[in-house]
Amino acid sequence: MSATERRVGRHHIAFYRGWLQGVDLRILADRYLETGLDLRIAKATLAWLRDTFSRVALRHGKRRESRLLRLHLSAASSTPLPSLEDFRAECDPSGFYGEKELIQLYLEAYPQARDQRARRRKRLLEEQLQALAWIEELLATDPVPDDPVAAWLEPQVADRLAKAGIATIGALIERIRLRGYRWWVSVPKLGEKGAARILAWLDGYKRSLGELPQYARHPVRAQQANALVEARPRETGIVPIEAFVLPQELSGEHGSNRHPQPPIIEAANDYQAVRAWLAAKASSPNTARAYRKEAERLMLWAIVERGKPLSGLSVEDCAAYRNWLSMLGRTPDGEWPFRIPQSRWIGARNTPRHSPAWRPFDGPLSPQSIRQALLILSGLFAWLVRVQYCAFNPWEAVGRKLAPMPEAPPEIELSRAFSKGQWQYLTEYVERQPMDAYHVRLRFLLAFAYATGMRLAELVGARTGHIYAVPLRQQLGVRWMLKVQGKGGKWRAVPLAGHLVEALGQYLAARGLDPDPLANPADTPVLARLTSNRPMSASAIYKTLDETFRRAAAALRASGRHQEAKDFDRASVHWLRHTRASHLASDGVPVNLIQKLLGHASLATTSIYTESDDERLWTEIERHDRNAFASAA
Repeated sequence: MSATERRVGRHHIAFYRGWLQGVDLRILADRYLETGLDLRIAKATLAWLRDTFSRVALRHGKRRESRLLRLHLSAASSTPLPSLEDFRAECDPSGFYGEKELIQLYLEAYPQARDQRARRRKRLLEEQLQALAWIEELLATDPVPDDPVAAWLEPQVADRLAKAGIATIGALIERIRLRGYRWWVSVPKLGEKGAARILAWLDGYKRSLGELPQYARHPVRAQQANALVEARPRETGIVPIEAFVLPQELSGEHGSNRHPQPPIIEAANDYQAVRAWLAAKASSPNTARAYRKEAERLMLWAIVERGKPLSGLSVEDCAAYRNWLSMLGRTPDGEWPFRIPQSRWIGARNTPRHSPAWRPFDGPLSPQSIRQALLILSGLFAWLVRVQYCAFNPWEAVGRKLAPMPEAPPEIELSRAFSKGQWQYLTEYVERQPMDAYHVRLRFLLAFAYATGMRLAELVGARTGHIYAVPLRQQLGVRWMLKVQGKGGKWRAVPLAGHLVEALGQYLAARGLDPDPLANPADTPVLARLTSNRPMSASAIYKTLDETFRRAAAALRASGRHQEAKDFDRASVHWLRHTRASHLASDGVPVNLIQKLLGHASLATTSIYTESDDERLWTEIERHDRNAFASAA
């Protein structure tokens, strides 16, 4: 058998056995085949099995079995009859009737038992099933991780998986484990139902392939995220803190920096102390995530890399962590001075915390992000000192000057925004998608996020009750505005252009609501889930746009535009905010008005969007050199 020759599995045997017994082909396909109710594929699979079984029987000199396995008896005539003993057990368990009377009752219930042809068909079916049992023993096998997908799955499905870089059953399982429920997104034309069929097929071979993770079976939104993380195998390694096993000797119960007096918080170890800090200081979900991320990174580094508890870090340790943050993802492997390789700390962006592929970082941090991390960690230890958990704050003695970062030159041009050409391509790409509920919402989400320039948390918090209309001063008409609560709990007014209000009305109508935003209940979310009018979560918005950017990148790459595709590959939700500001600045909108739209506290922050002369310089050089070389030719 060649590497890619189609294998016969036990699900194929069950499928064929049902066909021999007269079960409807649709039912069998739905129950046993990875392609489900596709009758055309079911018939092709049946023909392949019939020919394969027949050839194998002939090759082993079993000519009668070969003919028998090609024979299809009718469902009615092949229905097995109960034995006389089974009939007595069901109808006359007390033995009231004599044998002749029982036979008479049996023949009245099953008149086909008098038919010699029916009895012959029954014997033929028994012989068919015996022949199939022989075939099963000879041919049927279980898939193993090294098998090619083409050896097990229908060719069309196997081709789609191959195009997504999934060549073997093991690679398929690994993709599912790493990406969870939406593993199929990168597989062309597979879809959610097709993916569910493949999972059901894999479930039939747990003995040889192992158990699939629970998080791969349902969308994350339908599961408790914390429960998914806590269901991970617990270990002392680079894993989310919820699944981390704190070694007793490194728990911090006896850390060298512990305060001599009992703490005024209920915390016996470092993990409990960090949780108490988060509960006391994190005023919003976004702040809680940011604080947890930095504390988690430091705790993992302290234990896994440094071999110390969090409450045992010295000034030298903290300085080393500062340098480690500066060097991570930027240093050649041969020059990396730390024990744990960089690759162990860095993973793909947006990997869910319950995935085995999760890592604390998705790449090198910018200088601004590193300074923010050090500021948060210094605040953590200052708080631990105030509550008498730690004796001193080592970060107070650590300078804020970062280690040299030669591989990370400053971004002298704004590079986290779509150009006008890229934005036009993206909007046209989305417009070409089908008009189903998902894409109706996507169209509005993209327009809303871009037009308002709002942060992710602000998009989540937008409600129709925050929308209001104000009469224009100089003419008839109104201007629509949206009240937005930004950083620090500060409110600002964001204008909603006429085209955006119209798009909002269409989106509300598609959700079964009044197209007039002011006619709906005040707590109606502007962005809602597909199955209800509950608000979209931050992760749902992030993943929806992230998936759109990746698909747009794939479409660009397919048309040969590889460089343009790279920007879409690394884009995130926040790019839409940058893009809006960049486009407004290039069109001459005053910087102070852009600052007001974005809710920046400092005008200096907004000034990064003002147009530089870099593109003009490039244009002039390009024009000059094109003319110069044309003259020389």
